[in-house]
Amino acid sequence: MPVYLPTSVVGNTRNLVTLGHSGEIMAWFYPHKDAFQHITACLPCVYFGHGQQGQLHFTFEPTFEREQGYVGDSNVLQTTLKSGNIEIEFQDVMPDNWPLLARRIRVSNLGHEHWNGGIYHLGDWKMGGHREGNGVRFDQSDRSIIQNHREFALAIGGDALDGHHLGKAGANWSHNARYALESGILASNDLEIGDVNFAFGFYVDLAPGQSIEHTVYFALGQSESEAKNVLGVGRARGFEWFKDERLRLDAEFLERGLDTIHQTGATLDAELYAAFKRSLLALPLLNGEEGAAVAAPEFDPEFISCGGYGYHWPRDGGEYVSGLLDAGYPEFAGGFFDWCARHQDINGLWHQRYHLNGESAPNWCLPPDTLQVDEVGAVGWAFGKILSASPDFKITPQYRRMLKSASDYLVSRLDEQTGVHRNAFDTWETFIGSFTYSNAAIYAHLTTAAKVCRSKEYAQAAARVKAGVLTHFVRETSGVRHLVRGFKGDGSPDEVIDSANLGAIEPFGLLDLSVDAELDIALGTLQIITERLEVDWQGGRAIRRFEGDEYVGGVPACVNTLWMSRCCLQVAAELKRRGRADEAAELFERAEGFLKVVLKRATATGLLPELMQGPDGQTFWAAPHGWAMASFVSGVLKLAKLK
Repeated sequence: MPVYLPTSVVGNTRNLVTLGHSGEIMAWFYPHKDAFQHITACLPCVYFGHGQQGQLHFTFEPTFEREQGYVGDSNVLQTTLKSGNIEIEFQDVMPDNWPLLARRIRVSNLGHEHWNGGIYHLGDWKMGGHREGNGVRFDQSDRSIIQNHREFALAIGGDALDGHHLGKAGANWSHNARYALESGILASNDLEIGDVNFAFGFYVDLAPGQSIEHTVYFALGQSESEAKNVLGVGRARGFEWFKDERLRLDAEFLERGLDTIHQTGATLDAELYAAFKRSLLALPLLNGEEGAAVAAPEFDPEFISCGGYGYHWPRDGGEYVSGLLDAGYPEFAGGFFDWCARHQDINGLWHQRYHLNGESAPNWCLPPDTLQVDEVGAVGWAFGKILSASPDFKITPQYRRMLKSASDYLVSRLDEQTGVHRNAFDTWETFIGSFTYSNAAIYAHLTTAAKVCRSKEYAQAAARVKAGVLTHFVRETSGVRHLVRGFKGDGSPDEVIDSANLGAIEPFGLLDLSVDAELDIALGTLQIITERLEVDWQGGRAIRRFEGDEYVGGVPACVNTLWMSRCCLQVAAELKRRGRADEAAELFERAEGFLKVVLKRATATGLLPELMQGPDGQTFWAAPHGWAMASFVSGVLKLAKLK
């Protein structure tokens, strides 16, 4: 199937729903945020005119102008569509606690003549990820559509369900619901089985200036009775109750983050402030009840254009909880470390990526020589961060065992002669060798473990890793000392300039900026990355991943650009402390520019992606991306503190 990119998300602890720019309900992950997909397509559409006399148009067609955004500082989504004098507004809200999506539909005639037509949805759902063997029926007792397959069921109801049609999804079936929509007449039949689809909606006849509102509730459950009970909750409480509750809960959640940034005393650019709030509101939507977050909602489950994003990478998890921790939300870190302790490999490592239940996901970075070893190091780094930020955080025996086991594994992977790790996969899951970034992650992990476990062995190992990086991975170009990628798989030098080298500055702190020589290396690394990887991008400057990058044509990424921003600010703070105000100011200005340029490739609703362009020219790729948004939060807070 083609790859369609969502522009917005709503959700709660067990549900994650992605939506398109035209109000398409694209995916619903339930009962876990990495679960199989229940939706092939759920598309709003409009029949202009009377049945068999008009024409059907889906809202994604050029017939419509569209605008989408969240309502204020909340996760209530609003999509506005216009075609001629007709305006259609969807408001979507998902409450806490229930697998329920409430959609209010408002249709307005902005013209001077009567308008009539049908406002419909075409549903092609595959319950539990199965197209075949589904049943769909219309329950006359409460006027609801029920579709189910084994333990998963969908129930749809509300006053937007005035007419309906139950059909077969295949193009060769004459009673396909799409064909009924194209005719403008729904059959109101009661049953279909197999590879099914359905349509529902209502007909309107609006006088000039008139508007009408209807509501539809989509409810999921792990049985038909459960789905119908959830639908009953929706009908009983009503859309306005859910909307008001969502607004209240989101305002409460934001309070801590806003307090954190207000404590800096800085006045932020309005654009950065708005994006800071949006990132904070979006980040929890990626986190599951298991304690781990998906990197991004899955949008390419067949791995057509990429290897997939709907999984948990422990390294991404560390960055995710780091951003939230910076903003004042330590509870996410506790859940993450509990997850890490539960699902640590018997050998002390963590694998490349996981399903949220801790089972290994489709991986290609496998131990021993092709493990993505920074996944292991990043966990210890993040643990050290929460210890610094939250002195009351309790180090349980389970956490000590986790850190010791991981540290023993990391020490076993170090080369006795060079001090750096033996072969592993790099940050980008592309190259095999020994790398500045992954060694910096190991250094940070062992430094934390040395303190927590009171281990001289780990402290000495961390010192050897640092010495190895400074001995083998530092070069001088035109009088400037800087970091390179590291060693290739055959042990020869890898001289490539890679944005991942920034990890030695931030977040892992292998370079001690208070030491003159190491500050010079940090400055040189920023300079060489600027010269080799910085590009013009929509009136700003952005950072590519590494020299020779061929993925998606080597376009810049939000992750790398935000990383550069954080490093500029980290170095600027040290320069300011040393009285080098002009140099600090220059880095500060560049950092602010990096924070702003990524917003140019946010989705229509302000969600940040991983990449700033897709493989087929899409303006973004993989949104909302947890690492990118968490990095943005951390970068804005660094900017505010330095300001």
